[in-house]
Amino acid sequence: MKKGILLGLLVASGCFLSCQGHQKQAAIPDEERVEMTPNEVVDVPSYKIENNRIIPTDGRPMIVDFSATWCPPCRQLKPIFEKLAEEFRGRITFVTIDVDENPELAQAYGVQSIPMMVFLNKDAQVQNTIVGFQNRDQLLAAINTYFGF
Repeated sequence: MKKGILLGLLVASGCFLSCQGHQKQAAIPDEERVEMTPNEVVDVPSYKIENNRIIPTDGRPMIVDFSATWCPPCRQLKPIFEKLAEEFRGRITFVTIDVDENPELAQAYGVQSIPMMVFLNKDAQVQNTIVGFQNRDQLLAAINTYFGF
């Protein structure tokens, strides 16, 4: 109960610094919340979620983009993220998670500001996180640094 209240306060207070000053849509009441279903950039799910952890099931590293539809920097990042997903198809799995639809998962990864990208190795260990909008060159540099591509 305390976790839910704390998370609600964080979201309501607009602590997502990258989107500070922008209003978000009202939160979905718990009784209307649907089973956690991350929004995927990949065609076929190549991961599973266990105990609020994302686990790759295809032996590939993964980049998880925590974002929201109401967030302008997230909307700017989306086409870049999707193009990189196509360029690295079969080598890296790219997944987008909406923090409003999946607050428990976002909390488990310590998301306090969006967009936030989490780089996971093939064993689901966090290699690094990047907060805020990143252009294509910045993301390519991070992919090379953390995954050696």
